[in-house]
Amino acid sequence: MSTPAQKQPLRICHLADVHLGYRRYNRLAKNGLNQRELDVNVAFQEAITRIISLKPHATIIAGDLFHSVRPSNAVVTFCFRQLRRLAKETGAPVIVVSGNHETPKRADTGSVLQLFSEIENVLVADASQETFTFKDKGLSVTCLPHAAVANRELKPLRADDRFQHNVLVVHAQVNEKWVSDFGGAELELKALSPHEWDYIALGHVHIQRTVGLNAAYSGSLEHTSANIWGEASELKGFLEVSLPGGKRTFHPLTSPREVVVLPSIDATDMEPQALTQQIIERGEGVAGGLDGKIVRLSIHNVSRETYRNLDHKELRALRAKALNLTLDIAFLTVRPDVERLNQAGKGVLKDQLIEFSKSWEVPGVEQSELAEVLSGYLAKVEAKHEAS
Repeated sequence: MSTPAQKQPLRICHLADVHLGYRRYNRLAKNGLNQRELDVNVAFQEAITRIISLKPHATIIAGDLFHSVRPSNAVVTFCFRQLRRLAKETGAPVIVVSGNHETPKRADTGSVLQLFSEIENVLVADASQETFTFKDKGLSVTCLPHAAVANRELKPLRADDRFQHNVLVVHAQVNEKWVSDFGGAELELKALSPHEWDYIALGHVHIQRTVGLNAAYSGSLEHTSANIWGEASELKGFLEVSLPGGKRTFHPLTSPREVVVLPSIDATDMEPQALTQQIIERGEGVAGGLDGKIVRLSIHNVSRETYRNLDHKELRALRAKALNLTLDIAFLTVRPDVERLNQAGKGVLKDQLIEFSKSWEVPGVEQSELAEVLSGYLAKVEAKHEAS
């Protein structure tokens, strides 16, 4: 490979995990689309507009452009127009790599991504390892889509010394314990021959992360992971990478919808009215208000009786303010009647059972035998509770 001093400057924009077609909750936008689906569209459009303004020499989409193998016609049309706009207005190549979400389980199903290869300057790697070269830019881009990694169909990973800049694009879980999404293939960074590449653009993990000196996840463009609550404070956006040197600049987006995790409530011995009031106070205490936000409130140690007697009308009114307000209820696990058995006065119940059995008349059974059977059942319940 040539030395950094001989290389011409090159800038690449790296984004991933767009998840077009993602749907959540039941709120519809004015145009009839699921509101969360529209949110993802807006974030993608903002990213495209921002990238066009940066005029990079190439744009890389490192997998999961779509949320499913068969996105709707409306989503495909929207994506087609945005990619065509990006390729035309930057005048630079757009490399799209398939992720696990858009990879069909059967090869004969085909990939929707191939449609976009019909756009001038858009190149797609959807099923196998591929390398795209751009002589005028001195750039070689090797792509490992999800299928190639999952099926272990990897060819020797080596940079091409004929090009000044060598970039590797991979959609996989690489040296990162945080699981944003399920179904991704796992790899160790050393399996990618990291010393061969000027930059490794990673997709699959939804948080912007540096994995090695020259390897990074750009993160997702919206909150679309399996655990959005764990990523609530993370900014969403894309990376601008300058070569040689690999300097990375993160560009956060302004459009992603705010996700809020409220401080939890311990409802032990709390009356329904008091708990209702605390829930309302937590909700109304959100900075900037609940309007349009995605919010979660965890409530622990709630008895089922307390839950039934909450003011659900008030809670519905509170929920209506947010795009979605999730009340994560954790009910008491110890039944009150079993709990009483473990108290000092539990012997009283045994005496009451014996007295109660004296009023029963079962043909052929002595009252003393009936009392013994009931006392035996009570002893088993107590023993089971004490062992737990």
